[in-house]
Amino acid sequence: MSLIIREIKVKKALSKSGLPEYDYALNPYLGCQHGCVYCYARDFTSGEPATRWGEVVYVKVNLIEVLSNEVKGVRRGIVGLSTITDPYQPIESKYKLSRGALGILCDSGFHVSVQTKSALVLRDIDLLRQCGGMVDVGLTITTMRDVFKLIEPNTQAPLVRAMTIRKLARAGVKTWIFLGPIIPGINDSRLDYEPIIRLAKETNSQLIIDRFRPRKTAVGLIKSKLGVNPIPTTDWWRRTISELSQLCSSYGVNCITEEDEWRSRRRDGSILDYLHD
Repeated sequence: MSLIIREIKVKKALSKSGLPEYDYALNPYLGCQHGCVYCYARDFTSGEPATRWGEVVYVKVNLIEVLSNEVKGVRRGIVGLSTITDPYQPIESKYKLSRGALGILCDSGFHVSVQTKSALVLRDIDLLRQCGGMVDVGLTITTMRDVFKLIEPNTQAPLVRAMTIRKLARAGVKTWIFLGPIIPGINDSRLDYEPIIRLAKETNSQLIIDRFRPRKTAVGLIKSKLGVNPIPTTDWWRRTISELSQLCSSYGVNCITEEDEWRSRRRDGSILDYLHD
């Protein structure tokens, strides 16, 4: 299936983030080539990129020009790059919008938090080093097993993402791993997440854990394509998070849930807090 790319122009680059841990969101693209079946972002995306998720991507071709002007007049803060699309999906290799935005934001005194599933972020390791403490990079890894192909059909393999975070950590970049969403019956076994916890230990990365958060479109896709009911129950999640907590403790890894992240706005919480809510 070939990707359809449409170039658009925008009036704004930064938007107020819907995630409490960020002050701003910056999304260079609308739609995402990865086409992950669980992705909540399609419900926050309008038009063709949403209805043809993974097939159509809009490119904000004037983003760098708009951002260059915008940063002159807004309060400094934490920018999530990106929140509803992968900033390093394959078309970034051509358009370089994420690279351009990263340079502008760091130079202007913003902290940038990058989240991706792609090794393409290594292309920008020079910029990431220059940004120093003003940037952190997270890799999403949902499982280390081949089951990833069912839920993330167009992404790079987890082993590639693991290699990416190792290289970033060795380069002195602050790293974290997003283990999520954990979906009942798909990637909720010890075989899925223990290797990720070991990777977090090896790279001194914080591990942020989240359960699947049901959205109508994603639930329907998972049920129809995989024959699994993905809706988490309270008992399932408590059992899962309890085992994860024990593994994190045994490996000495700093693990928090997404709820901890929302409450603290900083990655310095404890997974144990969630168990006592």
